[in-house]
Amino acid sequence: MEAGRHRHGRPVAGLQERAAAKLVEVDAKIADLTTISTALAAAVEAGRDDLTVCASSACCPIPSTDLAEENRPAGPCC
Repeated sequence: MEAGRHRHGRPVAGLQERAAAKLVEVDAKIADLTTISTALAAAVEAGRDDLTVCASSACCPIPSTDLAEENRPAGPCC
């Protein structure tokens, strides 16, 4: 990102607004990546190699296993 200058040293209009909008976008991506990282760390910690088996467990850390909810036993974690 240039330091607020366009060719010939003239200021670029709207730089602050564009920078603020980009900052919001970057912060949202960081939040998404943090959520993904947390879910992956929980999946690794669960130690399951079979997502089907994990999805059928009441304590499966994978957030996209909602489809298995109806088949999930109510018992304790594995």
